[in-house]
This record gives sequence, C-alpha cells and structure tokens, in this order.
Amino acid sequence: MAVKKIAYLVFVFPIIASLIFGGYVLSDVLGQPDRQLNMWQFKFPSTIGQQQGDKQIRLLNLVSNYTVSTPLNFRVLVNDTSFDCGDLYMTIYDPNTSPKQVIIQNAYFTQCFAQTNSSLPIQDTFSPVIDKPGIYQIVAEMKDKTNQNSISVMANIRVQ
Repeated sequence: MAVKKIAYLVFVFPIIASLIFGGYVLSDVLGQPDRQLNMWQFKFPSTIGQQQGDKQIRLLNLVSNYTVSTPLNFRVLVNDTSFDCGDLYMTIYDPNTSPKQVIIQNAYFTQCFAQTNSSLPIQDTFSPVIDKPGIYQIVAEMKDKTNQNSISVMANIRVQ
C-alpha cells in the first residue's frame, strides 16, 4: 500500500502540478494586452504570379512560369511620387530554405521616375537567369530619398 502512494507521489503528482502551473503561466501571459496564441506558425506561399504588397508599387511583365536559363525580364512601376529619386532593391529568394536564401539581388540608386512616369530600373534592366528549377520569390522594395519610408511588392514565380 505504501508503494502505491509513493508511486502516485513520484509519477502522477508532478504531471498534475506541471499542468496546473503551465495553465496558470499561459493564462497570465495571454491575459496581457497585445498578446495572442499563435500555434499555426506556418506561412503558405501565395499563388504563383499573384502580387502581394503595397498598392503603390507593381511588377510589370511578370510571367508566372519561366524555363531554366531564360532571362526573367520584368520591370517595376511606382505610383507614389514621394518615392521619386529613391533607391530600388530587387531580390529573388528561394523560399524553400530556412531562412530564405538570396539567389540574386540588385540595387538601383537614385531612380527619378516622376517627370517621365517611367518604369524602373531607369536606363537599366533587371533580367537575371535562374539555372535551377523550382519556385522563387521576387521582392521589389522602393525606399525614399531619406531611407525613412519604403514600399514593397512580392510575387512567386515557377522556373521549370
């Protein structure tokens, strides 16, 4: 009989005590303002070719499927003149790696587009070649002259 009591004390009591203590800590943390329980932390990629991001910036001539060793030929259109003469950063990521691995990255400085309403990059092209099949994420980010504000757009493409 004494062995059963000791077994309950050694094996069952710690489980019950840890559940009570864990519940108390979790309820205290979730009771704080601006706290939430996010148990579904997976990020699913957007649909191939669909653009996500700010409304003031878009990717032009973007095709959802490319073949290996074909140049990705697209441009960026910015509709917000507060970003005139700012810097444009274009990056292609491999979203299947953790953290996302940069495949190609270019920066274009002092992109003044407001007078001519030009697409970016001005007097240059962004036409990288990807040699490995897969799904890639394109991010174009435009920063203003002071690097205080930025807008960005993201899209997924498939290379076959």
